[in-house]
Amino acid sequence: MNDKNTFDDVAARMSLRLKTVADMLKDECIHRCTADVGCDHGYVSIYLVQNKISESAIAMDVRKGPLAMAESNIRDFSLEKDIQTRLSDGLTELQESEADSLVIAGMGGKLMISILEKKDISSLGIRVAVLQPQSDICLFREYLRDKGYTIADERIILDEGKYYFPMKVIPGDGVSGSFSELDRAIALLTGVCDADMALKACNMYGEHNILRKDPLLKDFLLHGREVDNSILKGLDESEHSERYLDVKNSLDIISAVLTLYD
Repeated sequence: MNDKNTFDDVAARMSLRLKTVADMLKDECIHRCTADVGCDHGYVSIYLVQNKISESAIAMDVRKGPLAMAESNIRDFSLEKDIQTRLSDGLTELQESEADSLVIAGMGGKLMISILEKKDISSLGIRVAVLQPQSDICLFREYLRDKGYTIADERIILDEGKYYFPMKVIPGDGVSGSFSELDRAIALLTGVCDADMALKACNMYGEHNILRKDPLLKDFLLHGREVDNSILKGLDESEHSERYLDVKNSLDIISAVLTLYD
């Protein structure tokens, strides 16, 4: 391996978002193989193997260009034996028992839902995944709960002026971990709002972030309140009743969560 291509160097090439996503896959034991879907430059796969988070990886992308870049970077780090690349639309080219862990980061929430719908990750042998949707985060959390996934942990990240919400997810029956934390967060919030609003808050911001009273979540909420108030000022309640109500509900949820920081 070229001396300049050290672990520190690959970490330096990664955004805070991607490094956090990769670090969230750390477990008590090293993973056998991680499927890195939408691998882009392949840095997550390289980081996972070099940091001994995973023994090997399959860097997958639907586009030939990013996959070629990943292959070049993998060669630069002399990891061709440990990381293979694969042209794949989501998980379609991943076979059963090839990987025991999964990373999907940087895609829209609806696209990630469609990927998870096409192939059941539990039947593929995936026991843990880190998922980071770029949009439709509330919808994505609702989908995970409906499908019985456990949200074992989550983070909020501010990277180059944007907020991200990666989640560590375990396929299963949905009766432990996340649901226990979900119940705790709802119970905490029902002192200031009803149970439906408390659940909505958890779907929007994540029960782990709420229970942790993450300082970045407070910043995110304050910014959201400022934006919503600005939108509300430009709406006529009678002419835009549905939109007005949506924004007002959003403000009520933000206010409820912010009370936890008092």
